[in-house]
Amino acid sequence: MRVGINVAILSTRLSGVGYYALSLVQALARVGTDIEWVFFGADPSVDRLPRGENIHIEEVPRLVGVRRVLWEQTMLPRLAVQAGVEILHCPDFSRPILTSFPVINTIHDLSYYASDRFFPLARRTYKRSMVRVAIKRSVGIIADSYFTRQEILERFSIDLKRIFVIHLGVDSEQERQERITGPPFLLYVGTLEERKDIVTLVRAFTHLRERRRIPHRLILVGQQGWGWPTIQDAIKSSTFRHEIDVRGYISRDEVLELYRSADVFVYPSVYEGFGLPVLEAMSCGTPVICSRAASLPEVAGDAAEYFEPSSADDLAGAIERVLESAELHALLRRKGLERARLFSWDECARKHCEVYRNVLQA
Repeated sequence: MRVGINVAILSTRLSGVGYYALSLVQALARVGTDIEWVFFGADPSVDRLPRGENIHIEEVPRLVGVRRVLWEQTMLPRLAVQAGVEILHCPDFSRPILTSFPVINTIHDLSYYASDRFFPLARRTYKRSMVRVAIKRSVGIIADSYFTRQEILERFSIDLKRIFVIHLGVDSEQERQERITGPPFLLYVGTLEERKDIVTLVRAFTHLRERRRIPHRLILVGQQGWGWPTIQDAIKSSTFRHEIDVRGYISRDEVLELYRSADVFVYPSVYEGFGLPVLEAMSCGTPVICSRAASLPEVAGDAAEYFEPSSADDLAGAIERVLESAELHALLRRKGLERARLFSWDECARKHCEVYRNVLQA
């Protein structure tokens, strides 16, 4: 079997979808040794992809923005035909509109349908149009969660048998690293955008500091996204703005170090197709507090402390409960480690291989 993977997303800074694509192809190389892999659109200046006798890499420099869109619609299908792939996997909502071979798409979420506030009009329109193409033309759709599968079923006319739910994974090596002690802080990791509801986190943090409930700082890690000015205004208006540290986009090693150093990881997102940072924090032994929204309860199970979405008061109460109770803090740490062990990239890759085989046989 010869399978093509569109890895053009790896040309940019890795965010959630990019990290999924990279972790997936690395795991596919480990578990799919009987399959010939062709990775299309790899940036030659970025050495992130695995190598092997059964791996072929088609390099294309700097596929970003409109250049990536045009390449996916014109060059990618030609390269796939020339490479003789039997199936092409596009690990995001976009895919070539016209192909002579079967295509599988991963759809991570439908946030561009959930609210007009989450994306600018042009980007929202493009994402909606491409996901409709994927739903109509792709032979299989991979969803990160049962929540996302249900969202797809409710919005589109599609046979349930064409949707495959495959949870993402987490690196088990993180658990083996020692915790790092230092000045106490709360941590958020993810894009700094509207749907992550960071404004609620800033308000809850300010509330706790004003009442001297906690001595912690708040560290926000991630690149700026749609709605950043609103988040920035909320930070500027906080009486404890000097205790809010916006780190922006940092290296993977720095992120893992912060996970292992934080007293609590807080994820206030109101809409997620999966919520990978929750698992990453758990695998580092950090107690997790997250909103009871979308896919997050499916991912975190009983290993997180929940609060009502967009409620600063409820979030402040959850933070205070976890930090005041050594017993609850230790329980969430233990349950989080146990929960994270249920998710692995190798298992994720094995299930992807099963989908490729099943689709081709069908």
